[in-house]
Amino acid sequence: MPIAYANLELLQRDDFADAAQWHHEGAGEIKLLPEGGLRLHCFGSRQGAEGCMAFFRPTLPDHIAIEYDIIVHSHGGLVINYLAIRGLQGEDLIADLAKLPPRTGIMADYYANRTGLQSYHISFSRFDDDGRHTGTSNWRRNPGCRLIGHGSDPCKELKRRYSLRLVKDAGHCQLFVDGNFAHGFIDWDHARPIPDTGKFGFRLIGSDVMADVFALRVYRVPPNMSVWHICEE
Repeated sequence: MPIAYANLELLQRDDFADAAQWHHEGAGEIKLLPEGGLRLHCFGSRQGAEGCMAFFRPTLPDHIAIEYDIIVHSHGGLVINYLAIRGLQGEDLIADLAKLPPRTGIMADYYANRTGLQSYHISFSRFDDDGRHTGTSNWRRNPGCRLIGHGSDPCKELKRRYSLRLVKDAGHCQLFVDGNFAHGFIDWDHARPIPDTGKFGFRLIGSDVMADVFALRVYRVPPNMSVWHICEE
């Protein structure tokens, strides 16, 4: 069941006049579009191998909504968003590179226990290397790549501009596409602290997957403790 979160003040925005706000890792390339957008392209790879990683440099707080538009041009792979990715000891994903194990852009670099990173991530436009749809859209928690939520993939069409809204309120996250609720989760596992603050990022992975991103906005949203009580009833 979707929970409404109002946008409060605007925390960050990027209309991609330049790429200064983005940190690229792994394979592929990121480049600016003339009309004001950021193109991410992974090619010549395969799922599980080096992906095209792009991380938004500002550290984002908890209780936020991230909004952006995306056009996926090719279905030789999938798209992932990372929320609140940082080191388990508070290390900054980008500024503290020297304090963290080295990363080459393979998937395990961002979820394996050995790399010491925590995050949530969500996959969508989920096609395999040969362009076949994999059947779902998944939420996972890291370290461990633990499946904590899933639903129908709302982004299956090529060349279509989708408007995404990701809401993170502590351990409650939701995905909206074109204003419609897609799916979400509540993370009941408090064995260790839940992912809280950190970077937002993209991973494109596959034989050939290209996507254009536009009009990124990050808003503060109010915490809503009632969601925990509703789900306990």
